[in-house]
Amino acid sequence: MTIYLVVYLILFAAPFGTLIHEIGHVLGAKLVSADKITLTMGAGSTIFRFVWNKTDISIRVLFFLGGMAGSERRMPYQSTEQIIIAALGPVSSIIASGLCYGLYNVYPNSYLLILLLFNLWIAVLNIVPFRIKDKKSDGFVICQAIRKR
Repeated sequence: MTIYLVVYLILFAAPFGTLIHEIGHVLGAKLVSADKITLTMGAGSTIFRFVWNKTDISIRVLFFLGGMAGSERRMPYQSTEQIIIAALGPVSSIIASGLCYGLYNVYPNSYLLILLLFNLWIAVLNIVPFRIKDKKSDGFVICQAIRKR
């Protein structure tokens, strides 16, 4: 049973939780009228790419190795808009955790628990302000935007 849970975590829960988180950023970018939005899932060469609702979406071979959403606009984002885009990633992960919690109370099983915990973990990890080289957490972006005000 344990190997099934590990495979489920790697091939479903982590990519799905990451997708939910990145869709939060995409929604934030749409809310502040971004001109260009990209959503990339995974690493390696692109195996599937399409544009939907002004969002360029790419799925890569190693789809389970994280994701990234980005956006651009001719007019620079104001601090509040940067906060909205950055915050909606963790917020969407928290909402997903809450939904999983509700389902888990009705249908308790290990798969829902893993999805719940992964979404909670990704929300907490991303709200903590840190930077590693050029990569900034959502919390770091929020702190930077607050300091600019």
